[in-house]
Amino acid sequence: MKELKGENMSFDERVREIEMQLNDTEDDIVAYIREHRQNIQHLSIQTMAGELYVAPNSIMRLSKKLGYSGFAELKFAVQNESRPQKKTLSRQLMEMLPANIVKTLDVIDEKELAQAADIMRRAHCCIFAGVGDSTYYCELLGKNMRCMDYRVQYYQQIHDMDYAVEHGCKEDALIIISARGENERLVNLARKGREIGMKVISITHMSDNPLAKQADHRLYFWGEHRVVQGYIVTDRTGLMLLVRLLSEAFWNEKNKA
Repeated sequence: MKELKGENMSFDERVREIEMQLNDTEDDIVAYIREHRQNIQHLSIQTMAGELYVAPNSIMRLSKKLGYSGFAELKFAVQNESRPQKKTLSRQLMEMLPANIVKTLDVIDEKELAQAADIMRRAHCCIFAGVGDSTYYCELLGKNMRCMDYRVQYYQQIHDMDYAVEHGCKEDALIIISARGENERLVNLARKGREIGMKVISITHMSDNPLAKQADHRLYFWGEHRVVQGYIVTDRTGLMLLVRLLSEAFWNEKNKA
């Protein structure tokens, strides 16, 4: 395939570069994109594939053949060709992300993230604590450490967490996840861990909360408390992102060791 001249080429320029190498299916996809370029940002790969009677993989292959990383980048590039904006590429990309993700990226302290990962790596055992929906993220973090043969403990019941801390040692690390950071038993658990000499890491929404005050290291995400018809529906998208970044930092620290 002829090598593309640069990343700044337009969609039509990219097509012209390789038009002799396109098959009939790819010609149809190109024609469809040109016809719908004004509203391409609203098109899904499934919709396009269904209307053209092709497999979604055919669209992905063409996107990469044209030098894009995938269909999402193709759509973004074509959209900005037809609707030029006086904004940087980075700014436009950030505006496409959900608000909670952008706000979480704003509040993440990379130094604290690296220090937390280092504490977890050096600990004799990592004890994860959380209640309600937070227990799922405790389990996820625990599994992400356990896959590297590290000793971890996570439980569904708060009394089991209490027992683990009471029978732990100062070489252990206590990681507590709480969206609001206001659960009294988790705050007391953090206090108990510090009294034993454990390093305590809190993971909470960005706020001045009791749990964070008891922690040695504080990691924050953005997830404002929200209730709909009596149900707690706090968005934990930012928490999921933070858990992944902390896991990546832990794996990177482990690989350096």
